[in-house]
Amino acid sequence: MTTEPVTWTREDHTAAKHDLLRAFFVKWVSIHSGYFTQARGGLVRIYDGFAGPGVYSGGEPGSPRILLEELLDNPNLLDRWVTVRYEFTFIEQDVRRARMLDGILRDIERDRRAAGGWTDQISWSVTAGRYEEHIPTPVAERNSALFLFLDPFGYSHAPMTLTTKLVQQPKSDTLIFLPLSFVHRFADREGQDQALDRFFGTPAWRDVPNGVDRPQALLELFQQQLRAAGLEHTLPFCLKPPDRRNEYWIVGASGHTSGFASIKEGYWAVDPTDGYGFAAPKPTPAGQGALFGELSPAGPNTAPLLAELRARFGNAWFTVEEAIALTERSRFLDSHLKERTLAPAEKARVLEVDRSGGGRRFKEGKGTRMRFS
Repeated sequence: MTTEPVTWTREDHTAAKHDLLRAFFVKWVSIHSGYFTQARGGLVRIYDGFAGPGVYSGGEPGSPRILLEELLDNPNLLDRWVTVRYEFTFIEQDVRRARMLDGILRDIERDRRAAGGWTDQISWSVTAGRYEEHIPTPVAERNSALFLFLDPFGYSHAPMTLTTKLVQQPKSDTLIFLPLSFVHRFADREGQDQALDRFFGTPAWRDVPNGVDRPQALLELFQQQLRAAGLEHTLPFCLKPPDRRNEYWIVGASGHTSGFASIKEGYWAVDPTDGYGFAAPKPTPAGQGALFGELSPAGPNTAPLLAELRARFGNAWFTVEEAIALTERSRFLDSHLKERTLAPAEKARVLEVDRSGGGRRFKEGKGTRMRFS
């Protein structure tokens, strides 16, 4: 009989992870719902493979409740998206936690129905069991999309082989929690080989030498495996707890640019300066106040985007459309390109712009081109 508690304390980096999930899902579900509305119907599937009890010991909502309530609170659900169906699947290995989650979701549905805020477009289920034994199967419906959220306690519970099978389904996008510090720490321990082979979907991790560079090399290997499965666009996001000793990562992956844009929206919502990571603040020693107040972020740092453009095009002419295509594949948002990157570069005379086609600013389709001075 397990002695683990049913609920536990939510840590700061977990709160950041949930902020990221929320921002991603709002964007993702809007993109697919809008597309399926134009197609006169479709199925949006949301799959949480390690759902937990649905609540933390302090009362904060877990991922299942966040996902369900974000959809219910979207004003488009009962208006524009009435032809779209939504199917939530929550898997939790611990029977006690699964039972608690089921009760929480039943209460939400009951209360929302009573207030007129529920729709039978939505179905949900909670299954007590192992993720590996309850993976979603392909559907016959032509218009369908799948979001796979995997947030396991350890690396032995989320084998890459199953993940790659899931993401072969049309319009599949995923966010996977990667406890990289634990992988690095236990990789050399006896008896871990099989678990890590399953986690990475390859024994190639064994060829990565131990040392300070191993965590980044393992992270890249994990992304390579996702790309090999057909998820061309992958991007990691770092989550550091206050002790700074451990390092966790969210790896987002998608096979198309719209899904990738949703992943990036989540990242930049948590880190509006670099879109790269979150470090939980270290606790202030007792009796010692903070030296400075919170500093407001100055906005996104787009210098790396400008450097990417320079590295790609050098001194050659390139078009607005080519700059947009590069941005779509980078960790930057489309909104970071024109006014926050190209316009300041032109003003600083770093960028020469040819608008002989009559285009204003950096309008597409007008033949505007540019090159670095």
